[in-house]
Amino acid sequence: MPAVDCHAHVFSRDAKAIAGARYRPAYAATLEAWQGHWATAALTHGVLVQPSFFGTDNGEMLRALALDRERLRGVALVDPSFDGGALARLDEGGVRALRFNLYGLGAAVATRFESEWRELLGRCARMGWHLEVFTDPGVAPAVARALEPIAIDVVFDHFAAPDPARIASTYEALASLARSRTVWCKLSAPYRLGGADPVACARWAIDAIGRRNIVWGSDWPFTRHEERQTYGRARGDLESWCGPRVDDILWDNAARLYRFA
Repeated sequence: MPAVDCHAHVFSRDAKAIAGARYRPAYAATLEAWQGHWATAALTHGVLVQPSFFGTDNGEMLRALALDRERLRGVALVDPSFDGGALARLDEGGVRALRFNLYGLGAAVATRFESEWRELLGRCARMGWHLEVFTDPGVAPAVARALEPIAIDVVFDHFAAPDPARIASTYEALASLARSRTVWCKLSAPYRLGGADPVACARWAIDAIGRRNIVWGSDWPFTRHEERQTYGRARGDLESWCGPRVDDILWDNAARLYRFA
């Protein structure tokens, strides 16, 4: 049975980070190393997410995608300067979504859904792309409200990053947004949950948007948490969150979202 890791990053050791990057790992995370874990985890396909520290220069990710076009897809970082031609080239390279990394922006997240950003999201939606969002804890409801007038499907990364003290509010917001478009939740990186219980969060997510809109990602190479996680543990977590039968999450859902054959 095919199966997809829907969230990983690859990067070289020496490529320069953008100005203002929050961090830049001092090591390389290669495509070969990531795919080397697949066999023991019973995985066959993967999705690369552009590292935030490279900004909108998606070159390293695109070169990795070109090495295995049938089994890889990508999620890019773009900005309003990307016109239709630039987006089309990304699509041809295997990109199927754009990502808003809103971590650290707090209330300023609303600016990403105004004027020229809204036009960008519209262009991406017309191409069949979705938006992937990574937020500070508890910010997903604000993002969901801002997205209401914008017709694009949405994936909330890392369990939708609920506030551990107000978990229900995040998943209620996802359920509300799902009335107007398809909303997904990616179960990944439990160490980024700030103490919230991943089992409870997975159940909330499934109740809110349905199991068919749940996908899983390893978050390899677990940046800034390398000593706390292994690939085998990341893959094994899924059964502890969702039960022993997860073929639907690992393939049916992921293949539909990222358009694997």
